[in-house]
Amino acid sequence: MNNKEMQNILITGGLGYIGMELAKLYSGKSRKINVTVLDNNYYSQRVAQLKRWNIKFKQIDILDNDNLSKYIEQADIVYHLAGITDVPTVKDEINTSNEKNIYNVGVIGTRNILNSLSNDSKIVFPSTHVIFEGLKTTEKNIKENRKPLPVLNYSKGKYQSEQDISKSGKNYVILRLGSVYGNSYDSTRFNIMGNIFSKITAENGQISLFSSGEQLKSMVSVFDVARAFMFVGEKNEITNEILNCVNEHYTIMQAADICKKINKNISIRKIDKKVPNKGYSLSNKKIKDLGFNFLYSFEKSVEDFSNSLSDVDKLLDNELIEIGKDNFIDDRGIISNFYVDDTINMIGYVESKKNTVRGNHYHPVQTQKCLLVKGKYISITKDLLDPNSVIETRLISEGDLSTIPPNVAHTMVFLEDSIFLNLVNGEREHKNYGMTHTLKYDLVDKNLSELLVSTYKTECRVCGGGLNHYLSLGLSPLANNLNDKKNSSNDLYPLDLNFCKKCSNSQLSVVVPPEKMFNNYLYLSSTSEKFKNHFVNLAKELKKDLNLKKNSIVVDIGSNDGIFLEPITKLGIKSLGVEPAKNVSRIANSRGLDTLGEYFNENTVKKIKKKYGYIDVITAFNVFAHSDGLKEILDNVTKLLKKDGEFIFEIQYLLKTIKDLTFDNIYHEHVNYWCLLSILHFFEDSEMKVYKVKEVDTHGGSLRVYTTKNKNKRLHKSVNEYINIEKKNKLDSLETYKKFASEVENVKKESLNKIKDIISDNKVVVGYGAPAKATTILNYFGLSEKEIEFTFDDNSLKHNKIIPGTNIKILQPEDLIGLKKIDYIVVLAWNFYDQIKEKIQKVKSETVGIQLPKDRLEWRGGGFRNISEETLRIWDAFTWNVPQFENRIIFPIRDITGKTVSLIGRSLDDFSKNKYYIYPTGAEMPFCPAKVKPIQNRVILVEGIFDALNLWDKGLKNTVCCFGTQQVSWVKLSLLKLQGVQGIDIMFDGDEAGRQAAEKAKDLAEKLEMSARVVKLRDNIDPGNLVKEEINRLKGKLYGDSIS
Repeated sequence: MNNKEMQNILITGGLGYIGMELAKLYSGKSRKINVTVLDNNYYSQRVAQLKRWNIKFKQIDILDNDNLSKYIEQADIVYHLAGITDVPTVKDEINTSNEKNIYNVGVIGTRNILNSLSNDSKIVFPSTHVIFEGLKTTEKNIKENRKPLPVLNYSKGKYQSEQDISKSGKNYVILRLGSVYGNSYDSTRFNIMGNIFSKITAENGQISLFSSGEQLKSMVSVFDVARAFMFVGEKNEITNEILNCVNEHYTIMQAADICKKINKNISIRKIDKKVPNKGYSLSNKKIKDLGFNFLYSFEKSVEDFSNSLSDVDKLLDNELIEIGKDNFIDDRGIISNFYVDDTINMIGYVESKKNTVRGNHYHPVQTQKCLLVKGKYISITKDLLDPNSVIETRLISEGDLSTIPPNVAHTMVFLEDSIFLNLVNGEREHKNYGMTHTLKYDLVDKNLSELLVSTYKTECRVCGGGLNHYLSLGLSPLANNLNDKKNSSNDLYPLDLNFCKKCSNSQLSVVVPPEKMFNNYLYLSSTSEKFKNHFVNLAKELKKDLNLKKNSIVVDIGSNDGIFLEPITKLGIKSLGVEPAKNVSRIANSRGLDTLGEYFNENTVKKIKKKYGYIDVITAFNVFAHSDGLKEILDNVTKLLKKDGEFIFEIQYLLKTIKDLTFDNIYHEHVNYWCLLSILHFFEDSEMKVYKVKEVDTHGGSLRVYTTKNKNKRLHKSVNEYINIEKKNKLDSLETYKKFASEVENVKKESLNKIKDIISDNKVVVGYGAPAKATTILNYFGLSEKEIEFTFDDNSLKHNKIIPGTNIKILQPEDLIGLKKIDYIVVLAWNFYDQIKEKIQKVKSETVGIQLPKDRLEWRGGGFRNISEETLRIWDAFTWNVPQFENRIIFPIRDITGKTVSLIGRSLDDFSKNKYYIYPTGAEMPFCPAKVKPIQNRVILVEGIFDALNLWDKGLKNTVCCFGTQQVSWVKLSLLKLQGVQGIDIMFDGDEAGRQAAEKAKDLAEKLEMSARVVKLRDNIDPGNLVKEEINRLKGKLYGDSIS
């Protein structure tokens, strides 16, 4: 197959009898591959059906080689079905004027396809059993090596094409079809014996038998023919084969008797009319030995003749959940309408008892539609067409219509006694389960179903409202439950986010029992200097703003190792921690920080009140994210505080999560994801008042919320400011969260493609950090030690542990010393990027990149292309007397760590064919220079290195080059942003291509929330041509008088 992003399938003659059935089979995959139908005819209904299947159509004749060739060249598999089907069956029917057309279309058309077909592609061609029409006696079970005996031009043309294909040197499969029957999309195909008989049977008509009906036929259903085409086309191991494609063998009389059995009202009469031969049969042993099974019988085809075919709706998500529309409500109840595009030929009524499971299968072609009439169930799905897909879960409630596309495995776990209607388009016979309409797929085992029943939330934990699913990160192990050894088994829990339209809270579907997460907790806050400084500053702020005295008491819920208790205690304020992870609370107590090793509940409140009385200030940092019992926490806080007491807490800020796409902050410990709108709703009926909010830089962006029991306390302006910000960003709309989910999926795809490219180039990748977020992103991406060999972390409790689900071992940073080769470091604890970068730079490694040649000569050739020698030397220009770099000025290209990743040499001769040479070939080129010097927090982005050198030489030292407009990516722009760059001035070449590329780069930068401007140059001028006076004017225009 051609190495393309998406597979290309081409069906010639695709509007025809077999072609439409083959297209229908591919409709189950057309979401993920490109399928195109070519036909010289245009039938509007069939074309419309193809469009509903997401299949492209082009009206092209296969004799029109100019238009045909471009489609053939792009195809991975060509199913060549085009041909004339209205052909004579005996010599008496020959029309001389039509014979040439039969030959041209059949033979010349096939040669056109062969001439344009890639050597990496495959052609599947339908020949015919009629190539044996010259047999004088009846032969049975004819094998593929039997020499054909064609008589009429149609069969002669088919045999000629067989020979042309076999000798072409192309990858091919030829199917010799028996007499094809079945009610396909081509309603005109009643020149086929099986279909004539079916029509007569349906109409209570009369079957006429020529020559007493003794002629023997090999027959095959059009549905099996389409299946056989797909089977041999997609099986890479089936190549350069001729195969008989037949199923049953009947005399014409036997076929008529079958019709009579189905409908006794038909009549049969014999006519004394000659037939060209007594018939014959073909052997199907060879194709069956290759694994193909025939599923459809002539008898069943006649029975099902009147069944209509359906439209298949295109659905890109695993599952679409809809509720009824146009509701009519009166005192009798409600009428609700569901609009279904598909033709429904069967409705299944299904009852399911509480805690039972249905499904664990998928439909290769059919779309699953279920209307839940009563009860509740959890829907579990997985997209089988996407190798990187994860298992998703959704709650289906009474009145929901669930639609699941083909090739998505699905299972139902019932939380209540339930009744649903199964709306079916197609065949659903129970005896064919596991063979045709429905195939088994073990998605949910007993352990998972029991886990879901016991832990799944069916209503919002904040307000009791309904939950709307929007993001699935798959089944994931518990983030901080690190393994002691590789290949350990882990409990897996769904990581699905839901939105409550009533209160705007986001929350997980599943709540893991706390004892599974916190009994041996490995997260220590104090390993981060950034965190420690954060809480030192907070302690000082609270002492000042709340006028805390020595007799004041502060209680910190979820106090970890005492990271906040320590600075508040040093200020002379009495403090007490409450930490449920007993191993962590012991660490805090060993440091002299008074900590209760238990959950914050009613008993804890009684214990604290007995010893300390009522409390001045209660704090909680990320506790509101952790707890399922939110109302209990708030009640206990209220009971413990003094009448004017303060409750101050921090939450991971959902607005930042959405804007920065920090979805790896989602893991099982954090069951709630808050914005201020949802916080206000939660506190609305409580004894507490939210009076102030403040955004803080922890966990990738948090919101500190100040509340008090003093309802008369003045409202700070920040509350209304953040309400307006959140409403402007539509945090109260489900569509915002669905867009976020789509962007997360795109990040996954882009990242996996990048990692795949890196790994395929034999690069060594390691990680830095083993935070909880690493477990989320690594499991969601499906990454393991195969891609990231190990990771480093500063927390000694994690050393030599294994990140669950990945087999990635955690090492201490000092282990970096002595490692021979590291090409890439993935910063998993990205919220400590600067700190980690500093640490890596301190730890000496032998990973130094490309070694500059010892025999290189520093550039001493004076100025070059109006660029001063001084600038060229600052950029480490040199020459090197080796064939690849002979007569070139060479520059080392370094990444952000200072490692030399490539060399670029520019010919000293302007007339050289190969102006630039890059070593190594195909090197990933960072922006150059990688370490930038922004002016007013902005950089200038140009295309080529000499564009950058020219601007840099004349004072614009904030210039970087991208080595071609196609090399601009969000990763490289993000590296600029990490260096403090807030804006980018894009100055690409002054031609149409440069202007279009600049606009694309501008859009990409703006998506990263960077200010972007396009600097337009005169036609056909590039930055490397600008003279000093022009650059001086440019400086003033961009940056005013702030630079000299």
